[in-house]
Amino acid sequence: MSYSRILLLILFMLVAVSGATLADSDPAPGEILQSEYMTEHDIAAIRPIVDNFYPPEQVIAPQYAVDEYQIRLTSLNRDGEPIEILAQLYIPRTEDATEMPVYVMGAGSSGLVDACAPSREQPSVQNWGSYRAFLLSIATQGYITIMPDYAGFNDPDSIQPYYVAEMAGKVMLDAGRAVYDLYDSGDDWQAESTGVTPDELVFMAGYSQGGQSIFAAKDMWQDYAPELPLAGVIGYAPVVNMQYHMLRLPQLAPYRMYAWADYYGADLVNYEEVFADGWLATLEEDVLRLCVIDAAGYFSASPAELYRPEFLVSLQNETLDEDYPDLYELFEMNNPGFVQNDVPALIIQGTLDNTLPMWVHEAFVEPYCEIGNHLTEFIAEDVTHFTVRQVSYRFVMEWMQTIASGETPRNDCLDR
Repeated sequence: MSYSRILLLILFMLVAVSGATLADSDPAPGEILQSEYMTEHDIAAIRPIVDNFYPPEQVIAPQYAVDEYQIRLTSLNRDGEPIEILAQLYIPRTEDATEMPVYVMGAGSSGLVDACAPSREQPSVQNWGSYRAFLLSIATQGYITIMPDYAGFNDPDSIQPYYVAEMAGKVMLDAGRAVYDLYDSGDDWQAESTGVTPDELVFMAGYSQGGQSIFAAKDMWQDYAPELPLAGVIGYAPVVNMQYHMLRLPQLAPYRMYAWADYYGADLVNYEEVFADGWLATLEEDVLRLCVIDAAGYFSASPAELYRPEFLVSLQNETLDEDYPDLYELFEMNNPGFVQNDVPALIIQGTLDNTLPMWVHEAFVEPYCEIGNHLTEFIAEDVTHFTVRQVSYRFVMEWMQTIASGETPRNDCLDR
């Protein structure tokens, strides 16, 4: 093992020890509590991973070897109390001192309990999103890349507050903060050991559920983490409308309603008014034993079979505000993206996405643009919900590089 690698590991251990002390005195959100070196991925090992994840026309040759870490950082619960978040961190390795942007990734739906945490994905057993392959493909192009598990994961006494925008937004912003905290805690050791330090550029990206997370982060950024140099957000088929998602992918509704009842209280979320009787007896047991990948074969894909008739009619007719006012307020509260700021956004949308069809995309984009936001659209012809990341690799890299170069990306809102 090289001297620089030994130095790196010693200093990461020191960060972990200092983090334990901080944890006893209520650390600030985004502070590192613990870090663990996992492995190095050299270019030769990354190359087949990229080749297998992307179609041939999207493949970009790996540029850097990548060191993988697992870290624990702090965020805040709804009461403002510190909680621990587990995250996967990937740092490119260079010989020369280099500043690189930070890329924070929000995972798609996986479930409510610890066994379903994105960090526990085993693609050879159950592929939730090939996240390690995807994160490596970003890191090897020169980005310090981090993907946090959402709040509630890795805590046996909690469940994920699924599709709760305020919690997901905090976690994403605090994951970005944690990268800088990690580097600030070790003076100049990073440049000596890995050659890389974070540039003043943070990109936040999210797939499906992660799309809600990054638009929530964009909404709350100036109030919650204004010091974070947020440069752009990227939504890969983002779920940004809870009502539409209830109709388009009803199999996930039990997870949302159960998690919301747990988070907001049963007085505001009475899921017995939502679901047909046949699902209620085992609903709690079902959502706590099944990860989302198993929901497609268990919960009905038919809204008429899953929901009570009166709730379905209200959902379809968009009269929830009259019929279920408390629940309607929660839906609206968790539909992000309608705070105006100058942070540019990129949305990748497939024309064959049955989960989020084009009309759902348009229903978001129109008001998003009307309030003065900046948006680039990448409309992928004949692409489904599940392959938007694979078909947009080159475009996303070019879009981020445009911003990193100090230029302004294309604003498709101007053509509307």
